[in-house]
Amino acid sequence: YDLTTLQREANGRLGLSAKRTLQVAQRLYEHHKVLTYPRTDSRALPEDYIDTVKQVLKNLKGSHLGAFASKILQEGWVKPTKRVFNNAKVSDHFAITPTLESPDKLDEIERKVYDMVAKRFLSVFYPAAQFEVTTRITRVEGEPFKTDGKILVFPGWLEIYGREEQDADDQAALVPVQENESVKTQEIEVKSLETRPPARYTEATLLSAMEGAGKLIDDEELREAMAAKGLCTPATRAATIEGLLAEEYLRREGREITSTPKASALMELLHAIDIPALASPEMTGEWEYKLKQMERGELARSDFMKEIAGLTQTIVDKAKNFEESGFEAK
Repeated sequence: YDLTTLQREANGRLGLSAKRTLQVAQRLYEHHKVLTYPRTDSRALPEDYIDTVKQVLKNLKGSHLGAFASKILQEGWVKPTKRVFNNAKVSDHFAITPTLESPDKLDEIERKVYDMVAKRFLSVFYPAAQFEVTTRITRVEGEPFKTDGKILVFPGWLEIYGREEQDADDQAALVPVQENESVKTQEIEVKSLETRPPARYTEATLLSAMEGAGKLIDDEELREAMAAKGLCTPATRAATIEGLLAEEYLRREGREITSTPKASALMELLHAIDIPALASPEMTGEWEYKLKQMERGELARSDFMKEIAGLTQTIVDKAKNFEESGFEAK
């Protein structure tokens, strides 16, 4: 896991907010010392980490996941593959993994988050799960009915997760049948359906949208500059969401997150004043691109700061001079 993926899945599976997941992961790191540093945007491990991984697996042999850890070691599945061990994909910190410390003293929520990390850690060393992607035609009274789905042939890493991961899969798992087998039709229901609007954001899908915000940018160089970061960093996305909730630009409705009239008014105001930069990920993409230029010595810091000061002055001037019925610039 990196932090954003952990927050996203903990929200989907456990109903935890991004902020709460970060708090739990931080406590598992600082207090219990059972996880590595959680504020990371990397999902890879250093290339010299193989021996440590084997030690962690030996340590997990005494836990409820011990059978899986033992199998990985017996089968020799810990190999120096670039998919897992890759220095180029490690930034300031590597992926979140279990440590050599025992997780015996965790409370219920801490245990659930730890188990998520431990299962993910184990599963990356397992072979791939194999399915037969299937289109099945069932005839009832001579009429064909098509069913798309897949049949599990070899469980691979799904051994660790069992039904929970298969149930979460979008594509239905089909029960195996033989060709020309008779099927009893118990019930027929005709449904008249309409297309539905996109689902509201949950914290999990909002984190994904923030992570992939660069995809919304047309300019190829800016999009590439944002590819690794998106909006905010893994460590600050939760705080950004909580800040918007606290200022009442967003509100929680169950698991869903919705915008408020205050947020709509702000967006309308920004467009009316003609400051689209503050409402678009392109500004972040442009800044990320220029920061990369500074790293390579292609742009002076003083020039970058002049641009920031200029943009700030433009925003202040436009806001001061804006007068329109129904709006008040503050």
